[in-house]
Amino acid sequence: MKISDLTINADAFAKEEIKQHNSEIETLYNIAMNKGIELAKHYNANIDVVKIGLSLMDCKLPKAQVDGTPEKHVEMSVDATKELLKKYSIDNDIKATIINCVEAHHGTKEYISIEAEIVANADCYKFIHPKGVFTFASMLGRRFNNRTKELEQLKYKLEEKYQTLSLDKAKEELEEYYKQFKEMLDIAKV
Repeated sequence: MKISDLTINADAFAKEEIKQHNSEIETLYNIAMNKGIELAKHYNANIDVVKIGLSLMDCKLPKAQVDGTPEKHVEMSVDATKELLKKYSIDNDIKATIINCVEAHHGTKEYISIEAEIVANADCYKFIHPKGVFTFASMLGRRFNNRTKELEQLKYKLEEKYQTLSLDKAKEELEEYYKQFKEMLDIAKV
């Protein structure tokens, strides 16, 4: 199978996981995917690899949330990615890059490619861009029904993703939103 087949199947796999376990995160999935494609074009990166990385980076997050182990979603997603990649005869360097896209999307592991860095930066839009912040806030409201917990989680993800930002284009687009949401969350906490 070709990489274009993997791109289609990775997207279908991720969307099936979302549908089965937590359909409300599809908006966040689409935010990251759209921004990732835009960043890939801007940085002349392999768009298929970026799409696959974005599809698979959180593919097991819905299941991990249902299981009460969201902190294990990266490990679970890496395992699922490795399993899926076994079905494709694509270059080993491409496979390693895709795995790195998944394992490094929180910015805690070194990027081995521009594609992995793009995936991590595209993920930041889910928690810093207004469309993502408001979507995430709405989800948290239904999940916690506790204003203090909701604000803490919003601030945690805002800070985590701001620390992950590394690409000039993403920083340029998100910097002002970060400052505004940080200020608003500090005021709301009082």
